[in-house]
Amino acid sequence: MTSVPAPSDSPVSDLLLDPSPDASRPGRVARGDAGILIADDSPVARRFAAKLLRDHGYRVEVALDGFDALGMVFAVNPDLLLLDSGMPRLDGFQTCALVKRAPGFADLPVIILSDCGGLYARVRAHLVGARSCLSRPFTADELLNAVAGALCDV
Repeated sequence: MTSVPAPSDSPVSDLLLDPSPDASRPGRVARGDAGILIADDSPVARRFAAKLLRDHGYRVEVALDGFDALGMVFAVNPDLLLLDSGMPRLDGFQTCALVKRAPGFADLPVIILSDCGGLYARVRAHLVGARSCLSRPFTADELLNAVAGALCDV
């Protein structure tokens, strides 16, 4: 398991030490009320996931990579994170591990989207606290089912 501690003088560590969102997370979020933060460095993948989820009634925010997502998670306070496993600066596994350490976000469901599906990616996702690991290529129905399952599983 790779963990990337934030230096104590970075803006990331300031956010982790002083989170503003409410620590309580309701279980079973209604579709229209669910906010999803997508972080993927591929514009095509971001657009596909964002459009699909918006078309199915979810509120969606997008981040360009894990570092941007880490900053946005405190402002957006999403109900679910969708993280690409292979992003620059902070990959999905590192982002998940950092978010899960932040007070109030330990129970936030995370789905890792992996290009290299298989046992290694699934185990690594589990070790950093992700709810599931979806291997590419996946269908729209597989993504929607993973999202619905993660939101109902809270």
